[in-house]
Amino acid sequence: MNSDQDENRRYDAIDALRAIAVMLVLIFHYTSRFPADYIRFPHQMTLPWNGIVGVFLFFIISGYCIARTAERAETIWTFWLRRFTRVEPALIASIAITLVMVAILGLPDREVSAADGLRNAAWGPLFFSTPLVDGAYWSLLAEAKFYVVFGLIFYLWSKGALVLFASFTAIGAAVHFSGLWADHQALIHPFQGVAISYFFFPYSLFFLMGIAARRSNWIVQMAVTAGCLAITVELWGITTFTVWVIALSILGVIGVQLRDIRIWRCVTYVGFVSYPLYLLHQNIGVAIIRWLAQWIGSPYLRIGVAFAVVLGLAAFVAWAVEHRFRRRIEGAAVRLVPGLSFNFSQTRLTKTTRL
Repeated sequence: MNSDQDENRRYDAIDALRAIAVMLVLIFHYTSRFPADYIRFPHQMTLPWNGIVGVFLFFIISGYCIARTAERAETIWTFWLRRFTRVEPALIASIAITLVMVAILGLPDREVSAADGLRNAAWGPLFFSTPLVDGAYWSLLAEAKFYVVFGLIFYLWSKGALVLFASFTAIGAAVHFSGLWADHQALIHPFQGVAISYFFFPYSLFFLMGIAARRSNWIVQMAVTAGCLAITVELWGITTFTVWVIALSILGVIGVQLRDIRIWRCVTYVGFVSYPLYLLHQNIGVAIIRWLAQWIGSPYLRIGVAFAVVLGLAAFVAWAVEHRFRRRIEGAAVRLVPGLSFNFSQTRLTKTTRL
């Protein structure tokens, strides 16, 4: 297999990591995220992990995969377009499905209007205060900021992208720990509080570990991973939470680099549909769990039904929308932007040279 084909392959290990990440988030949201009386459980469930550890694992995977995408995109506009066409179709479909399902089933204090749905689809929360269709969408804002920053860094100095992003992360850490500009309020809504938003620290730590896994040797990877994890201990202390963060980070850094390992198809399929599953799982799943309480007493059975429904919806979005509309959007960009062409056989955009 040539290198281009190898780079375009899906790897079982990465899909398995995505499956682990999304299930850590989903199980937390279906058990411990909400009060027992809200989710209509007979008692409050607790777990030894917080759902955000699954998001951190997603960020490591994203750091690795986005670095790989940038290496294959010839311009920054190509890179950003490919990210947009990757995330937007499934986002629009998931917003529409969530709005309909929540309107039918009801979800007190978490319902939003159709207008808010349109603002979410247009990435309005990046620029002004607006409710998220689903609270889980917060991580999309961090991802979007990462795409912007890493794209600028990579196309400024591709060979030094790891060094530049490590410096960016170090600045974020320094600003955070020093308390500098802690009360700063930016004009753009989500960039309020420099350390957490402008530098998206501490999330940048996990993107950095993924980038290092892609763009450095094992000695540098060990140094970067050790440094990032030392900062997490400084942030959160030695707790059960940090043990989960450390274990999953090490798993992520190693796992994204595995090539020949084979995983059960049922596991990798959950990873394959993990993006729409993440977008759909929380509000729809919780609404189903609450709604079923009038007929099904067992919370575990209700959780199982909710998971089956959202997995089915995610499979539908992945099949009907997520990948189906990507090439159509890219094709439209080719027609709208002079000199932009798309080679569908290699799934990449190129800028044609005009004499």
